[in-house]
Amino acid sequence: MKLPKNIFASLLFALALMAITYLSLSVKPSIKNKIKYIEISGNVHLSRFGYIEFARLNNKRSYENLNVQIIRARIEKHPYVESADVRYDGNGKVSVKITEKNFESLMFNEDEQYLITDKLQALPVLENSLKIDYPVIANVQLDKAVKMLSSIKKNYDVLTAAKIIGAVKLANPEMHDALSSIDMQNGGEINLYFSVFDYPVRLGRGNELHKVIYFCSFWNYLKGKELNSYMDYVDLRYGGHIFLGILENIDQNQEKMDRKS
Repeated sequence: MKLPKNIFASLLFALALMAITYLSLSVKPSIKNKIKYIEISGNVHLSRFGYIEFARLNNKRSYENLNVQIIRARIEKHPYVESADVRYDGNGKVSVKITEKNFESLMFNEDEQYLITDKLQALPVLENSLKIDYPVIANVQLDKAVKMLSSIKKNYDVLTAAKIIGAVKLANPEMHDALSSIDMQNGGEINLYFSVFDYPVRLGRGNELHKVIYFCSFWNYLKGKELNSYMDYVDLRYGGHIFLGILENIDQNQEKMDRKS
């Protein structure tokens, strides 16, 4: 005896509904408590616990409500993080490989400090940050307040300083490691400071990249010379020439040598 089509369809729907209900009830217990611990790697500028704490992953009792998508979303909200590769490895373990943003410099503006990325994004300097040893950009002329996580590539002083850092790095990596600060003097003439000698390098304004390359090449001659102990400044402001300022008296020379010893 054949069942009417509408009765057959109703029975089929009921069976499907029962199957879905069974699967949902049987799957939920297996997902629950699946994540037991989370391992962070790839971090440089913040500790593993710092990222765990920021992402609210330090309470293991809450892991039953997590999945890889939620963990990734929380980690990637951190201002230092470019991306996060999150995978479930089995046996209750989740691996998080962090790729941090590429920092190029620190910018000081009165009492505010910012980390500046290679994309000229301004980030906060967190108290528990690690290895924040980058050239400082100081006394930048700002038309408006800097907003965290915003781009400041339209600011001429910041863009110029970033180009100077890039030029030093390209021309002489050793000098890039020694570059301690760039004083933009609020739109005035630019001075560079290096950790390997005490005197400023007066760059001025205009043709900054060419001047930087000249000085990096000249430093190969100047490096290690006793003359460095008697110098007051290096001046690159005038038409492709390099002028050396010499300290005027012995007392100043001796004071500078005492600081070096």
